[in-house]
Amino acid sequence: MAKAINWVGRVLGVLCAAALAVVWAYTLWVPAAGLSLSGVSVIMALALVAFAVFAGIASAYGHAVVLVLFFLASFFPIGAFLMGIDHWLKWVGWGDLGLLVAAILMWATARRRV
Repeated sequence: MAKAINWVGRVLGVLCAAALAVVWAYTLWVPAAGLSLSGVSVIMALALVAFAVFAGIASAYGHAVVLVLFFLASFFPIGAFLMGIDHWLKWVGWGDLGLLVAAILMWATARRRV
């Protein structure tokens, strides 16, 4: 049962990371997507795309601690802010929370090394 929950966490992490990467890439390259990005915002959007890709890789390999670090790096700068607005980008915050849930599932069911 623990192995199945671990795999659910991995799949959830990969799906949330893929969705976040697609949303940030869409927001970056489609100017009418809802955010007008310029200067530092473009660099931040590129960083968030990279964070999402690396979070997906970490989730696929079952690295819960790395996934939590990417959650912290992406949720607190912008994900928490976007959850409070009435716009389709609020789903970015929910995707970030999905990364946290995936990390908790993977950490709770990981085999402990003695």
